[in-house]
Amino acid sequence: MTGSTRRIAAGVGWLYGYRWVERLIDFASVVVLARILAPDDFGLVAIAASVVTIIEGLSALDVNKALIRHRDDDRALYDTAWTLSALRGLFAAVIMIVISRLVDDPRIAAILIALALSPILTGLANPRFVMFERDLVFSRLAILTLGARILAFAVTVAIAVLTRSYWALVIGILAGALTSLVLGYLMRPYLPRPSLTRFADIFAFSGWLSLTSVVTTLAMETDKIIVGRLLGITEAGYYFMTQRIGVLPTRELVSPLQRILFPSFSELAADTARLRRAALESVNVVGSLSLPAGFGFALIAGDFVPLMLGDRWSPIVPLLVVLVPYLGLRATLSMALPCVMALGRTRLLFGVSLIYAVIHLPVFIGCTAAFGLPGAIWSIVGAGVLYTALNAWMLHRCLGLTPRELVSRLRRPLAAALAMVGTVLAVRAALPIATLGTAPSWTSLAGTVVVGAAVFTAALGTLWRIEGRPPGLERRLLDLLRRSPPE
Repeated sequence: MTGSTRRIAAGVGWLYGYRWVERLIDFASVVVLARILAPDDFGLVAIAASVVTIIEGLSALDVNKALIRHRDDDRALYDTAWTLSALRGLFAAVIMIVISRLVDDPRIAAILIALALSPILTGLANPRFVMFERDLVFSRLAILTLGARILAFAVTVAIAVLTRSYWALVIGILAGALTSLVLGYLMRPYLPRPSLTRFADIFAFSGWLSLTSVVTTLAMETDKIIVGRLLGITEAGYYFMTQRIGVLPTRELVSPLQRILFPSFSELAADTARLRRAALESVNVVGSLSLPAGFGFALIAGDFVPLMLGDRWSPIVPLLVVLVPYLGLRATLSMALPCVMALGRTRLLFGVSLIYAVIHLPVFIGCTAAFGLPGAIWSIVGAGVLYTALNAWMLHRCLGLTPRELVSRLRRPLAAALAMVGTVLAVRAALPIATLGTAPSWTSLAGTVVVGAAVFTAALGTLWRIEGRPPGLERRLLDLLRRSPPE
């Protein structure tokens, strides 16, 4: 195993390890808060947080990705990055305060004023800390992320128990941002100085990414505001929880991989053949993780939601059954984003994001107005077909990957996932109603997970052997199991 491979393997281990712990904390927070606070509380904060996200997205300048790609240790580069981030944070905070005066609901206005502190804290973050991510040293990122998450969780739950108010969510967000800022400087001491010396170098890469962030924000982050305006605060709360729970199965399998793929692909950017092979293998790896997670969660949603969140959240079950399998399918080509960025094709990324935004936003508004929350979810799924096609097109433009090659890497995990769904549904149909029960139960939940996992694993392994044991996740796992420990 080469030094580079060891670094990547260690990075993957740390990244997945801390992300799973982070999501476990998030999940515990959702379960606890869902039983303390009402849907209206989540709806209020979701709408206000969406405004914050939109403002930050419209003013975004992703300096961290520019620092990773430049791989330059010049102090002026980091000082410029810090200055730009600080100015952007201050600008976003001012805009949030101005917008708060235009909001009809005084509760949302007060939340916006409080959350104006968040972009300021984020903008002052240590620019040197990104070197850990650039060099795949994710152990430090794990300490920072988990430290901030644990404190935010403790503060949020404590205030929620004491006040049973939506302010618990707001103060928790700010506590996490402040902790992250402090830990960043403690773990990598650095005293930034105001500078714009390397502005041109950063903007040359981040300029198109910033425009991409603008159109993506308008397309993807206005949804809670739209739902709140068209359907009401309570429905916005249900929609927020659908999104929050819906992304759990696939995001925590795919997001860490995306994060490590960008610096890894950046190292291969000059060798198109190796990058092409790496991209194809990553399609198979992501698909082998996201497809069973997405389809599997849809099978357990009816038990999971009432058992974990409580019966009052049961209306989101049919929404999750539609949304989560789609997210599993969409994730299969999510590696297109780090691949395109590694090649510096950020202008192409902007064009694709613009096409998606122009189509998705009016469809979402129309379907939500006409059909309520089901219409909102189905519009996301419909637009997702276009999103997947655009990702495939980008991979073809950048690396010459054909649809046939992409499908060949997804054939086994998709077939195995469908076999899993068919088997679980057949078992449920065969069992007597008295045995299975109609109410949500831990027995049904556990049984579905065990049967689904066993069927998927067996089907995937069988198909892999039938196809002659080609490269992919199966071979990677087998090599890890067979590799003898170093002497």
